[in-house]
Amino acid sequence: MKPYLILILVFMLAVLQGAFLKLNLVLLLVLTWTTFRPVKEAFLVAFLSGLLLDLAKGMPLGLSSLIFLVIVFILSLYSRRFDSLHPIFLPVFVFFSSLVYSFIFYHYWFWLESLILALLALGARYLLVFLVGRIDRQQLRLQ
Repeated sequence: MKPYLILILVFMLAVLQGAFLKLNLVLLLVLTWTTFRPVKEAFLVAFLSGLLLDLAKGMPLGLSSLIFLVIVFILSLYSRRFDSLHPIFLPVFVFFSSLVYSFIFYHYWFWLESLILALLALGARYLLVFLVGRIDRQQLRLQ
């Protein structure tokens, strides 16, 4: 999948988050994308996602991009050391990165929102593993 196709989903989530939600679904999408895709592609998606989120929320341009890039960099360092496909790795990392993001922007620790995002990350991880495994099995049958 091309990285610019994910930006359509990021744009929709950024508009939804800017208008209605307090949950940072863009952060969840970026971290999930980083776990399953190459690092260079993840940095590009993180930067552009941060810009789209800043535009949708009316925040200073580039601040979310900087935070997303730092979080993706830390995730890439941890994924070299630990198994990033372990079921607990992504939800724990999403929980702590959401806490840090909320403290930076709102000067408050949003524990419940971070917990909800961690549970969504767990569900998204199993969904992606199921879909990627299903696609791989179909490609094997075609060959």
